[in-house]
Amino acid sequence: MMLAGLPTKVQANDGGSVSGTVKDPSGAVIPDAVVTASNTETAARQTLTTNDSGVYSFQNLPVGHYNLDVSVPGFRPYRRTNIKIDVNSSLLVDAVLELGESQATISVEESPVQAETASTQRGEVITSEKVTSLPLNGRSYTDLLALQPGVMPVTTMTSSTVQGLGQTVFSPSGDLNPGTTSINGQRESANGFMVNGANAEEDGSMAAAIIPNLDSISEFRILVNSFDAEYGKYSGGQINVITKSGTEEFHGDAFEFLRNTDLDATNFFSPTRDTFIQNQFGGTIGGPIRKNQVFFFADYQGTRLIKGVDSGQIPVPSMQDRIGNLSDIASSFVTIDANGNTVPSTVSGPYLASLLSRNLGLGPLGVWAGEAYYTPACTIATCVFPGAVIPPSA
Repeated sequence: MMLAGLPTKVQANDGGSVSGTVKDPSGAVIPDAVVTASNTETAARQTLTTNDSGVYSFQNLPVGHYNLDVSVPGFRPYRRTNIKIDVNSSLLVDAVLELGESQATISVEESPVQAETASTQRGEVITSEKVTSLPLNGRSYTDLLALQPGVMPVTTMTSSTVQGLGQTVFSPSGDLNPGTTSINGQRESANGFMVNGANAEEDGSMAAAIIPNLDSISEFRILVNSFDAEYGKYSGGQINVITKSGTEEFHGDAFEFLRNTDLDATNFFSPTRDTFIQNQFGGTIGGPIRKNQVFFFADYQGTRLIKGVDSGQIPVPSMQDRIGNLSDIASSFVTIDANGNTVPSTVSGPYLASLLSRNLGLGPLGVWAGEAYYTPACTIATCVFPGAVIPPSA
């Protein structure tokens, strides 16, 4: 996947909002104040002015860290630093200016813990640090949905489950977790999935149709309650994934996760280790195309799997056994008569199976009769039971 980034406003809601009121020391609002939000990673800037009520509002800032600058003639410049914008976040940042024309800027650093007081929606933000540091078998971000309270990390869907469109459920993400989990007690099909603000779910199973490479994810958020109106379609949860973008500097990484037969233990029921070789490898790279204007980001992940079949220690009939000649295992049969005496057993001939089922109606070898098991002694001509001689042609 390769993305090019422009420092312009986009319509998809793949970022957060910052709003607030600009006031003077007495608490009076200041209209026409110039407010600028600057992304510290890309140097992208958005500028607007406050309205007559002294209110400003940046409705859709891309995910990242920002500095907020406020300037008004007759007041000292004001700067709020380290404002972190998460996906679907809504922050309220007010600014109180001081009188004076001094060039010294009033700088206030934002607290690392930011409360969203302008929104009622709830949901956990899973950052890239968590995504890449937690061990995941398969490298699917959907395995981390259970980090949000209210998410049940199991599903009732099976391969025979029929959905509303009349088809059986299938996984659009191959062997990766499709994200069909119950959120807040709702059905697995009641969840929505988005990638960078665009719909990214399979309409039949309502599962995640696009699962980005873990190293390419900047963060994702699981909204579970009190959605904004734009998410009114879903009664379960809304999962919005934001991928990384290029910055003013070149950054990249490479990875490989290996599992092979030499690192595996032998199955308890198997005499040997069957082949299992799995390689997951890839990397990311991003940087500027034109400083402060155009950026790119690309990622790749490949999976190679060689898997043998482990059948365990399961005995199978020999070719002689399959045609009814059980002489090779006759010594394993023990026949006990009514007096408790052991009777020698010989089993041979191609007619054994059909004789027992067709003529005798006694089922398999070792027929229960009263208080003991009776195993017939068969030759090519006859099957001898205690007190009876039955020709094969009977």
